[in-house]
Amino acid sequence: MTTTNKVMLALVVSVFVFLNFGTFYTLADIPNGNKAAGNNMPLSQVLANNDIKQGSNGMKIIVDKSDKTLSIYHNDTRLKSYHVELGDGGPGDKQYSGDHKTPEGTFYICEKSVLTPPDKYLGTRWMRLSYPNAEDAERGLTNGLIDKTVYQQILSAVQSGKIPPQHTALGGGVGIHGGGVPELGSNWTWGCVGLTNKDVEDFFDYINVGTPVIIQK
Repeated sequence: MTTTNKVMLALVVSVFVFLNFGTFYTLADIPNGNKAAGNNMPLSQVLANNDIKQGSNGMKIIVDKSDKTLSIYHNDTRLKSYHVELGDGGPGDKQYSGDHKTPEGTFYICEKSVLTPPDKYLGTRWMRLSYPNAEDAERGLTNGLIDKTVYQQILSAVQSGKIPPQHTALGGGVGIHGGGVPELGSNWTWGCVGLTNKDVEDFFDYINVGTPVIIQK
């Protein structure tokens, strides 16, 4: 493609975006574009541009461990993505307490906290994940890590949308939080999903307790 043709194509795309979205956006700012929409603007502005109200149903979080991204979705539309760091226990699914691996599976936010003053490692925001989930409980029972009583306690908590038991051999205290600084390097958490304070603060207010969280390989 010649330089002239590339310029013409760019102009056509810009006009199309203007006519359909009411302002000039790059492809990175368009829902379902090649990149997450709104990565160059605050999530509040992305929500406003898409006429999504705070507290709206349909919000969810998808964490991709291989890409080290956390993406905010509304239904099937990806709104914005953030870089994350993971557990220092290496790749793979969390198996037991103290392995420092980031769990994989489907969870929900079961607790939110603004940390004042900021915690040295958790930063300014904390969102607890519903780990261990039902699949973790099944695995733990099969492998002899928990007994039937704890198994039923985990299932009951998950079914009611509450915080599962956090002090079992499966581990607990896994969440999404801030505190990320360059000095910590790569994969500095103990199994959590870590972001910078700026990034976690950007979406914290728009994620409710009960919001689904999918963590995939």
